[in-house]
Amino acid sequence: MSQTTGQQMPPPPPPPPSSALGALFPQAQQLAAGFPGLLSKPWVGGGTEGAAVPIGIFATLHALRIAYEVRKGAQASGRRPLLQELFTMLTFSFGGAVLTALMLGRTQPWLENNTTVPVYAGAYLLMACVPGDLVYRFLRRTSPVSDVFLASVDGLIRGYGVTAAGVDLVRNTMRGQPVADSLVAWIAVGTVLGSGGGIIDDVVQVSAASWGLRVPAMLRAGPSLDVKLSFCATVGYILTTHAWSFVEHAPGFPLSAALDAILACVPRLSDQEAHLVSGLLCSAVLGTAAHAQACRYAAAERRALEVARRKKYDDAPSSGTDDDDDVESESE
Repeated sequence: MSQTTGQQMPPPPPPPPSSALGALFPQAQQLAAGFPGLLSKPWVGGGTEGAAVPIGIFATLHALRIAYEVRKGAQASGRRPLLQELFTMLTFSFGGAVLTALMLGRTQPWLENNTTVPVYAGAYLLMACVPGDLVYRFLRRTSPVSDVFLASVDGLIRGYGVTAAGVDLVRNTMRGQPVADSLVAWIAVGTVLGSGGGIIDDVVQVSAASWGLRVPAMLRAGPSLDVKLSFCATVGYILTTHAWSFVEHAPGFPLSAALDAILACVPRLSDQEAHLVSGLLCSAVLGTAAHAQACRYAAAERRALEVARRKKYDDAPSSGTDDDDDVESESE
């Protein structure tokens, strides 16, 4: 017999809100729950903490993607000293984390891990210093497949990062601080986290031969694809998880109830499902963009090669004529 007989039982907890994706695809929640573990899976070992080689597969592929893009840019515009190219690569890799940590007054994430900087630096050394350029030539030879694959991996990591390491960092990890209830902070941190490296390069020109401050191109010609994608992923995550409520955060605003009614029309996803959807959408966008960019880069390579061949062909007769003239003058 229950010892609580005669006492009023507490009301049962409210059921979790229904998920639109879970209703359509019953396995979606299971896939979403395993998504973070997949992104952090190491090369050797089953767990992230007790792994024999604590280096993530996706982190390595992400490092190769950035190293490959930096090397392609340097190949097209002129090679730089190795340390300058390496610094450019690390800026693109950690720029978003650096800026968001400065915005929030937190420790730089790349300082909290013993493997992050060595892995990313090692990826660029493989791309730039392997004898015969084997790694770079292999990726160029398998382009555009290699471009699309690496960009798709980048999209998975970026979509998860701007949501779990961006928005959730502010609203959950920093709960109790005023910034945790700031919608502006959620959007700003998520957007900058996913595009900070490009923003730094746009302002300081770290990928150029000579650095210098300038008016960012995004203010003159509009935001880049990285900025747009990170912003859309951040806003989409906030809307689909129903994380923001005007009645809760702005109860005195006259239109709070009406705005919340509009937001309620957006199909709801759980946080884990939204992480997965964000990663998949970012992966699709970046993969498609990488295919188009790879085709343009290959066309530019062919044009440059054709110009070089024509120049060599045009120079050959003049060089031969000069040699004949020299022979004739010597015979005279």
